[in-house]
Amino acid sequence: MIINVKIPFAYLFSTMVQALSHISIFILVLISYLTILNEGKIVFFSVRHVHIKNNLGVGINLQVHCKSKDDDLGVHNVTYGGDYQFQFRPNVFGTTQFFCGLAWNGILHYLDAYIHQRDMQRCDPDCFWTIYTNQACLYNFDHPSQDCTLI
Repeated sequence: MIINVKIPFAYLFSTMVQALSHISIFILVLISYLTILNEGKIVFFSVRHVHIKNNLGVGINLQVHCKSKDDDLGVHNVTYGGDYQFQFRPNVFGTTQFFCGLAWNGILHYLDAYIHQRDMQRCDPDCFWTIYTNQACLYNFDHPSQDCTLI
């Protein structure tokens, strides 16, 4: 036995409008989300500032060359007591990393100036590095002190 049910056109039309409404909302949300993203960087992460101070000694210049996977910030000369600084917004994937080559007296040293997983809390919004002849120290705001690493 076949049951023939007639569905009114108005009901079909309203059902189609509701379906299109849901699709429109989805597209609107998707466009909003994509608008938030800016070259893999999301506006919910605050801008970070990295400061690298030369404390090598009077007359010793520090040459700084910082890079990330996507950005090469170039070579900068920093005189004693001065600092070099740069800013960026961490990417949405939480993989932002900046590493720096530091040179003085003809010797090259390396510093991981920012690793998102390591620094997202302690460098929000600033990382203050001080470069000494045998170590690089990051100021720790939680316990007013410096966390140092050999370079």
